[in-house]
Amino acid sequence: MPRLIAVLVLMFGISAFARDAAKRPCTKSEAMQAEKEVDSLNDWSHVYRSYRKFSRCDDGAIGEGYSDAIGKLLANDWAHLHHLLALTIAGDGFQQFVLKHIDESLPHDTLVRISSNARSKCPAGTQRLCNLIATAASGK
Repeated sequence: MPRLIAVLVLMFGISAFARDAAKRPCTKSEAMQAEKEVDSLNDWSHVYRSYRKFSRCDDGAIGEGYSDAIGKLLANDWAHLHHLLALTIAGDGFQQFVLKHIDESLPHDTLVRISSNARSKCPAGTQRLCNLIATAASGK
């Protein structure tokens, strides 16, 4: 729990930085780094760090890579939903970023698993986030 609190304190301090960074265009070098990194996003902390560094590069293959990583985490690593919830509290757009990537590029069975997890395995205190995830996964 102390680690979670530390993450939240850090995130509140960087949310303004993340908003300012998103206004800059994606450079060719950043796009290459983002594309390389997107294939190794295997937990919510890594996704969040990549979002903070490269969200302005969220297009094409990079965007599909983000969708793939987010889809896998929501479908196969639901036990760590509380980490996602903690990262969305800063209000720096990360929640919208995640929801945007629950999209038609994901395989149908992945979307079904995400929807099922959100509707039947929602931990206490995460109901709002689960509802948003379920809605995104059902395409509504």
